[in-house]
Amino acid sequence: MEKLKLFLTQSLLFLALIIGVLFFLLPIYASTVFALQDVDGSYSLDPIGRAFESEEIVNSLLLTLRISVLTVFLTLIVLVPTVAWLHVVIPKARKFVEFLSLLPLVIPPIVQGVGFLYSMPSFLKGTPYALVFAYLILALPFTYRALDAAFSSIDTRTLYEASLTLGAKWHTLIFKILIPNVRTGIFAATFLILALVLGEFAYASLLLWDTFPTVLAVAGMGDASAAVALSVLSLLGVWLALNVINLLNKSNRSVMNVGVG
Repeated sequence: MEKLKLFLTQSLLFLALIIGVLFFLLPIYASTVFALQDVDGSYSLDPIGRAFESEEIVNSLLLTLRISVLTVFLTLIVLVPTVAWLHVVIPKARKFVEFLSLLPLVIPPIVQGVGFLYSMPSFLKGTPYALVFAYLILALPFTYRALDAAFSSIDTRTLYEASLTLGAKWHTLIFKILIPNVRTGIFAATFLILALVLGEFAYASLLLWDTFPTVLAVAGMGDASAAVALSVLSLLGVWLALNVINLLNKSNRSVMNVGVG
């Protein structure tokens, strides 16, 4: 009887896995066929070539990548010391800060965009890099939880007290003691930011900046195949970025394990 229950459980898990894989792969397959299939049934990469011939699309992609890098940098500069401070000094405030970090999920993007437009200084309103601050707030529910989970997995308080005993300064504690132990959370936050910025449409559209998602939406009205091909490529790019981040994380773990051994 127990063997039958085990078999049924494993079968249900396998079935759920298959359904989940098909749920993600079938839309990608259908989009790829739609983008690359010609009228006669043959396949061609011409839609991708036509897309990259557009200077507007290329410039918007480069701009979006620069915004992504700046958002990652600013987010880590702000959140890593903040989360470390919460875990070390005021751990009782973590629940309240976690509640605050969830507010971007509750407030509609349109309301956030209008409020952001009226609250930013004038010199930032004239540059697309103002979106860096908007994306920092928009990604906060995900990046904060990723970093908080990473800090929760280590004994932050003990590391802090040990570093103070040995005479370490606050910046030494952050960069040489805590960050090497929370690389997993940092990599996860980095990936989440990249995925969000490469696909975010509402903020950029409201603030009238030509980022990759907004230009792609406009391009789809004139050449749907090229737009869909670029969408699939961007999805594959995010997937490759996730794998690179995982490889870097594994290599760092192996180096740390060798050092410990």
